Amino acid sequence: MKTKLYIKYLIFILLSSCSKQSEDKFNHCKDFQNEKAELIALGSYPNYYYNLANELNNAGRINLAIEAYINCIKTSNSQTFVEDAMYNVSILYFETNQDSRAYTLMDSLIIRKYTWLNWYKTAKHPFFKQPNYLSRLEKIDSINALINNPINCNFHYQDVSNFITAFKKSQTNWNNAPSYFYNDYFSKASKALYFYQKFKIQSSSHQFAYRIEDKEAYFQSIIPNLTKLNTQEKVIRNHLNEFKKLYPNAIFPDIYYVVGCFNAGGTSSPFGLIIGAEMHTKTEASNLTNFNNWEKKVVRDFSNLPLITLHELVHIQQNNNYNNLLGNAIYEGAADFISTLVCGSHINEHVHDWANKNENEVWHAFKKEMYGENTQNWIGNADRAKGKPADLGYYVGFKICESYYNNQTDKKKAIKEILSITNWNEFYLKSRYMK
Repeated sequence: MKTKLYIKYLIFILLSSCSKQSEDKFNHCKDFQNEKAELIALGSYPNYYYNLANELNNAGRINLAIEAYINCIKTSNSQTFVEDAMYNVSILYFETNQDSRAYTLMDSLIIRKYTWLNWYKTAKHPFFKQPNYLSRLEKIDSINALINNPINCNFHYQDVSNFITAFKKSQTNWNNAPSYFYNDYFSKASKALYFYQKFKIQSSSHQFAYRIEDKEAYFQSIIPNLTKLNTQEKVIRNHLNEFKKLYPNAIFPDIYYVVGCFNAGGTSSPFGLIIGAEMHTKTEASNLTNFNNWEKKVVRDFSNLPLITLHELVHIQQNNNYNNLLGNAIYEGAADFISTLVCGSHINEHVHDWANKNENEVWHAFKKEMYGENTQNWIGNADRAKGKPADLGYYVGFKICESYYNNQTDKKKAIKEILSITNWNEFYLKSRYMK
């Protein structure tokens, strides 16, 4: 009897021990998953190893940072993460006197035409004057020069393709949509989409999925246009070439098409132009159920895509150091004005149709507010405009730029000056608009 009780006791102890080990292992796994989720949420990219490497590097754990970056290079399917990790590792190799390894990565990045190589040109380390290093700097200069030629502007459609994959999966089961949008769209983000999610979409894949579901009928209607974005590329490239003729100093960064949820028609970023494709692919049959007033007014037809692309390209050339309504209006109006010179049209023709008949009224109302910081009555106000079109600030800025241009004899010089304004108030006075 005692033997049986003893055996039962041993079994109980063993099971308890196994249970404790299993629990500890589970908790460790859970802690790792929490850390992984946190680093992805807080880091530069939705990539665990890349963000971990940044954390380790910032903490001065150089060897561990190198190891984490290398793990990113080995495991990531994203060219963005791989190349950025290679770049950062090469810097760490240079800083730890592992020059041969650094040069190998540097050469690979040059072959890939990686464009974020300025650190190499500003480094103050002893290797900076070595012949091997200087010869590579010449190659980097040739890469940077590529951005001045529109023929080297690349169009990126992969984010849109990934969105379509996630959207179609979600239609089979909207309960799983957050997972689909995370795994098939956001986790595979280009640099541009990650920037766009962080600063424009500003929501998790959960909230994003719910917003897409609310407008499922609309997104279903635009899928055919989303799949043929590249058919507009020829028209856009023609515009880029014409812009180069008007403004020889123009730069032509890559153009990325992404899908948000009516967050922005387009924006500029450190990675190039970003166009919110869902805003410019409406069809005649598109269902606008569950759209608010602002969304109904800002979605545009597919033919608008080249115009918004040129508009955002102009912004890439400009200073954006304005601090009042007047400066903001000129900044936006300049993009529409240059677009007209290049394309013969711009994104706000419907605003001009009304405003040209009411120009004095518009100007006198604008003049009362133009030196203030509040732009809500003039820019981005589609949900608030009553009895008149929204974005009349674009119109006023356009007219100021047009007046300045018309009063100059050297038109190419005028374009250069419009694109390099630093004193917005002074520019307005020189334009002689409404004088």
